[in-house]
Amino acid sequence: MSLKKTAAKFPRPIKDFVKRKLNQHGYYDIRDGNGLNEHGFYDIRGVGEITTIDEFKERAFAISKRSRLQTQEEVIALKKKYEQPILGEIAVERLLELQAQIIDPTNVLMFTGSQLTHTLQVLESMEKAGITDREFLATTLIHDLGKLASLKGEKWENLEGGGKIPLGENLPGSGFENCSFNWDHADVVHARFHPYVSKDMAWVLKWHSIQTECEPLMDARDRALFEKYYKPFVRHDRTFIFHHLPKKRLSDYLPLVKEFFPEKMLF
Repeated sequence: MSLKKTAAKFPRPIKDFVKRKLNQHGYYDIRDGNGLNEHGFYDIRGVGEITTIDEFKERAFAISKRSRLQTQEEVIALKKKYEQPILGEIAVERLLELQAQIIDPTNVLMFTGSQLTHTLQVLESMEKAGITDREFLATTLIHDLGKLASLKGEKWENLEGGGKIPLGENLPGSGFENCSFNWDHADVVHARFHPYVSKDMAWVLKWHSIQTECEPLMDARDRALFEKYYKPFVRHDRTFIFHHLPKKRLSDYLPLVKEFFPEKMLF
């Protein structure tokens, strides 16, 4: 007897429970009730046209591929574009709240988890690891705010494509500021926040998405900040944290926000 027919014999409350459990394990297709869907996954409706994990991954790969096709001319144009505010004068607290509206379509570890959830996961993980530098934690709170540009229509391939990599010819050891890279969300948040943070934290914002290909280009200052901030940060931003709900909420971090960003800013 099929799973569908078996479930149908029970009273509705029990049937609904059985359907939920079957769906959790990928045995019951909630789109049409015909059993295991062709991909072997449950339906994840709610992200536009994407309905399966396989499709989510395919879209993520396509976005990353387009990101790698950026030209230096496009980077120059994006830099010019984000010299101007995106949303205008706004409280940082509100910017953080807006992250709840952002689902990164390239993040195949979080799938439909929001950017706010991701930020809280990173903060929780850093605190558990014993990181107490309040300025560093405050910078971590805002590190992905560049992705808010997607709310104003920016293409995702200009915000996220698997991290920052060198673009064109660059001289090893010459320093990040003297080299060319693709443009991503790190550049957006740095463009808008660098007047409001220290020079070291501005470095963290701008270079938090670098990949290993960038490391030979570092100068002495880059190397020092890489060791002091990037290495501790990246352990929590990209590793094991994606599959749990953080215990703290944004409200728990509002004193930290008010300490470092007490006034509205131009974003």
